[in-house]
Amino acid sequence: MVPAQPLHNALEELDGPAFERDDFADDGCSDEDIVSLLEENARLRKLVVRLSEIVLRNVADS
Repeated sequence: MVPAQPLHNALEELDGPAFERDDFADDGCSDEDIVSLLEENARLRKLVVRLSEIVLRNVADS
């Protein structure tokens, strides 16, 4: 069985902001709302990476 490979670079890639203010249409959202959404998005992406690592580790152990 092939061992699961850790996703070391995945978390590093998610640390920086993926979007700028100009990437969004002017829909009445404040800059603070957008920053909050981007931070939550980054947090959720990191959780997905961690979950993927756990799943791959458990599959490799099987």
